[in-house]
Amino acid sequence: MSTRDRRLARAERLREWAAKREAKAEAAETATRDLADRIPFGQPILIGHHSEGRARRDADRIRGGLDRAAQDAETARDMNRRAATIEAQAAGSVYDDDPDAIDRLQARIADLEAERDRIKAYNVTARAGAPDLTLLTEREQRALLGALKYTPYASKGGTFPSYHLSGLSGRISTTRARIARLSGGPR
Repeated sequence: MSTRDRRLARAERLREWAAKREAKAEAAETATRDLADRIPFGQPILIGHHSEGRARRDADRIRGGLDRAAQDAETARDMNRRAATIEAQAAGSVYDDDPDAIDRLQARIADLEAERDRIKAYNVTARAGAPDLTLLTEREQRALLGALKYTPYASKGGTFPSYHLSGLSGRISTTRARIARLSGGPR
């Protein structure tokens, strides 16, 4: 079984557990509502009456049942969130035991190099005083705006900070090294 298959199987198990927890929460809420519906709305606990003990036990059961239902529903939401995270990671990841790992890694390098070239072209226009945002994708434009907002000292003249290009170059070289390791070539 490949890494991707194991990860997706884990996500599927989490979804199954979440469905069981949702059913458990729904059952607890239904049982609690049935118990609460037997008590007339606004009925106080009659102190000293023979029904006082049962009324207090019922109130405790209602509180406990609703707490259990809320906790089970929260656990189900958490499990569904974890499963969605695993599925999203598996969709964007390249695992070493994937049959097309090298091809996908080479495509990733091509995308990173194209992004680096777009950013370099944008930086040339920004240094010339006429920044051309049409050279960038929406994601790259958001990254530039974030850099200008949070690290204006690193973005001279509205250019991308140097650390952004260094990070891209590092990812490219790391991916090339991974391809070499997977293909059995020199590192």
